[in-house]
Amino acid sequence: MSKIKLLSFDLDDTLWLSAPTIHKAEQAFYQHLQQSAPALVAKFSPEALREHRLRYLSAQPNLRHHISQWRIDSLRQALIESGYGEQSAVMATAAFEVFITARQHVLLLEHCAAVLEELSKNYVLISLTNGNADLNRLAISSHFSASYRAEELGAAKPAAPLFLQALKHAGCSPNEGIHIGDNITDDICGAKDVGMHAIQARFTADAPPPHPLADQHFNDWRELPALIRQLQAKL
Repeated sequence: MSKIKLLSFDLDDTLWLSAPTIHKAEQAFYQHLQQSAPALVAKFSPEALREHRLRYLSAQPNLRHHISQWRIDSLRQALIESGYGEQSAVMATAAFEVFITARQHVLLLEHCAAVLEELSKNYVLISLTNGNADLNRLAISSHFSASYRAEELGAAKPAAPLFLQALKHAGCSPNEGIHIGDNITDDICGAKDVGMHAIQARFTADAPPPHPLADQHFNDWRELPALIRQLQAKL
């Protein structure tokens, strides 16, 4: 009988809600630009800067799995267009640091921290994210054996590399791992495609209904340990 050894976790909308986190980070980012780059702010509203960033990605699709570099490079280009010339690269890097620091100011979902601490006593915990949240900046990182981001591996979920990296780190087979996440395509389908079990997190107001590919689903962190035990009992 197989035994569950690995629990891999998505971050945004699984451990915390992403929308308020990113909204605050965007505010801090733009406020910094108001002080450091007034000519850019005169040219680009927050919405226009976002549209510029999306256009930049269309022209540089190689950055789609490198979202931090994408933000830096697109801002550098916007700064150049605003007349900052050779200063643009340094200014873009400084502004990104403001954003990424604010990006880590997350509010964990209720009971998340306590449950992670409990689970870490019996399983290898690894985080897998397509975003640029840095788990190592958070106190809960002490419960995790490793954390991997798509921009580090150059491939985002639902592609296999993140899942395979977690399995390699934990030294287990896919049937011995459970991935927990909110996104049907990236998390549920991605995990199932490599042979892992999958539990669907449903915390946002517009969360999709329980998906047939998900082995379990939850909207209260206190439910998770029992769901894991139920999956284990079926193996």
